[in-house]
Amino acid sequence: MIEIATEEIYSKKIACGKRTYFFNLKKQDTGTLFIDIVESQFKRETDRHQRIRMVIFEDHIDSFLDALRETAEEMKKARS
Repeated sequence: MIEIATEEIYSKKIACGKRTYFFNLKKQDTGTLFIDIVESQFKRETDRHQRIRMVIFEDHIDSFLDALRETAEEMKKARS
């Protein structure tokens, strides 16, 4: 597996109860920008953090945001 060097440009941490979310904007050495979203949750059973990672590349961000907005609106409607 080839490792591609990345530079972190921006990072935002959000603590939500037992979960912590990290939103990281990164740039590969090829110039490609991407958002790296990580959910971290401490698991007592294993005495370790479980991490789930999602990567959204810049050419997919508009579609991703559209789908997220639509889903959030449906969530609001479902609460009513």
